[in-house]
Amino acid sequence: MARVLFSYAFRPLFLLATLHAIVVVPFWVAGWLGLYSLPTSLGGPVSWHAHEMIHGFAGVAVGGFALTAVATWTKRPPVAGAPLFLLAVLWLFARLLLASEQTLSFGIAADVAYGVGLFALVGREVIAARSVRNYKVLVLLALLPVANALFFVGASRGRGWAMTMLFAAMWLLVLLINLIGGRIIPAFTRNWIRRRVETGREQPLTLPPVFDRFDLLTTWLLVGFAVLHTAAAPSEWIAGLGVVTGALLFVRLARWQGIRALREPLVWVLHLAFAWIPIGVLLLSAAAAGLAPRTAGTHALTSGAIATMIVAVAGRAALGHTGRPLQSHPALTAAYLAITVAAVFRVAATAGPGARFFLIASAVAWTTGFLCFAWRYVPILAQKKQQNPGSLPTV
Repeated sequence: MARVLFSYAFRPLFLLATLHAIVVVPFWVAGWLGLYSLPTSLGGPVSWHAHEMIHGFAGVAVGGFALTAVATWTKRPPVAGAPLFLLAVLWLFARLLLASEQTLSFGIAADVAYGVGLFALVGREVIAARSVRNYKVLVLLALLPVANALFFVGASRGRGWAMTMLFAAMWLLVLLINLIGGRIIPAFTRNWIRRRVETGREQPLTLPPVFDRFDLLTTWLLVGFAVLHTAAAPSEWIAGLGVVTGALLFVRLARWQGIRALREPLVWVLHLAFAWIPIGVLLLSAAAAGLAPRTAGTHALTSGAIATMIVAVAGRAALGHTGRPLQSHPALTAAYLAITVAAVFRVAATAGPGARFFLIASAVAWTTGFLCFAWRYVPILAQKKQQNPGSLPTV
C-alpha cells in the first residue's frame, strides 16, 4: 500500500489535499458560528483560516501537480519514495503543529521546509533536464515559501503586512493557474474538438489558438494588477487596470472555445475554473471603487479559481497517470458542480444580507463536493496503475 501510495506525487499529495478540504472548512465555519474556539496561533482565526487554505490546502495540491507534471515536462522518472514521503510528513506535521501556540515554532519550521523542499525537488528535475520553458514555474514555486516565511515573521510580531503576504501568496497561485491553464486549457480543448471532427460529430472550424501576443499581454496585465493589489496602490489605479485586465481575460477565455466542449466535464471544468480569475479581478476592481467588499474578489479567486482548478487538474491527472480512460464520472461531475455552488455562495456571503445562510450553504456544498471527489478518487489514488494502452498522461 505505502509503496503504491508514494510511487507518484499525485497520490499522497492530492489525497492529503482532499482530506484537508473535507475537514478544515466545516471546522472553520463551525468555529465562526461560535460552536468552539478557533486557533489564534497565527494572529487570529481569520489569519489561521486564510493561511490554511492558501499554504495548506492549495500548497499541498500544488505540490501534487508540480511533482507529477515535472516528470512529463522533463521525461525523467517521477519523484517517489523517501523524498516524497518526507515532503508529505512535513506538510502534515505543519498542519497539526500550527494550530497551537505551544508547538507553533515547530509548525513554522515544517511548513517553510515543505515549500523549500517542493521547490528543491522540482528545481532539481527542471534544471537537470534544462527545461528552460518551465523556469517560470520555478520562480513562482520559489516565491511561495518566501511569502510564507514573511507571513510568519509578520504574524509573530503583530505586523499588518502579514496579511499582505497572504495576498501575495494568493496571487502567486493565481499566476500559476494563469501560466499552466494557458497551456493546458486550449490544448485539451483543441484535442477534444479535433477528435470530434475526426469522428464526424462536429464540423471543421477554427481551433483554439496557441499562445500568442494577446495571451502574453493579458498575462502581463494580470501580473501588474496583482502587484498593484498586493501593494495597496491607489484605488483608482487598481480599479482602472482591473477593468481592462478582467475584460481582456474574458476575451482570452472566449478564444479557447469552451462553449464547444460542454459535452465533456473534464474539459469544461477547466474553462469554468479559469473564468473565476476575471470575475475575481473585476470584483476587486469594484471593491477599489467602493462598489463591493474586497472579500468578494478574494473568495472568487480562492474558493472559485484555485479550488475549482485543483479539483479539475487533480481529477484529470489521477485518471491519466493511473491508466484509466479520460472520462468523467457522475461523482466527479457532481464534485465540479458542488464546488462551483460553494464558490458562488461564498462570494454571496460577503455582501451582508443573508451572510450566515450563504456561508453555511457554501460550507455544505464545499464538503459535499469534496466528499464526492473522495468517494471516486481515494480508491484510484491508492490503487496500482491499470494497464490501459488507450490512456495518456494528462499533465
